[in-house]
Amino acid sequence: MRTLMYACGVAAVCGALLASPLSARQELALNMHDGLWQVATEPATGPCSKKLEFKLSVDAGQISYAGLMPVNASGSVDPLGVIEIRVVRGDETVAAKGLVRGDVASGEWVSPAKNCTGSWVARRT
Repeated sequence: MRTLMYACGVAAVCGALLASPLSARQELALNMHDGLWQVATEPATGPCSKKLEFKLSVDAGQISYAGLMPVNASGSVDPLGVIEIRVVRGDETVAAKGLVRGDVASGEWVSPAKNCTGSWVARRT
């Protein structure tokens, strides 16, 4: 019985020691894209012709709008740099996808209501 309790105790300590660095690595991976990002959009198809620039914030992999306009942005960037985001202003919704590499991100966006598509580029500020 004593041997079983000792083995369980050793297993618990070893498990805790192995789990801690993994959690730290996961946290680091989630935070590696954190910061303020300056985004520039470029329309490609449809009636959308206005280029836009705005700021987004990334905190622990979660994306939000960091400007003064009445805009709601939500989405995420995973540890591999894959981005998915939704931006809403009034009754307009834009969905965007992309990829982060270092301090630069880029991708494509679509506005189904206006039948527009385009590209975007972001730089960490």
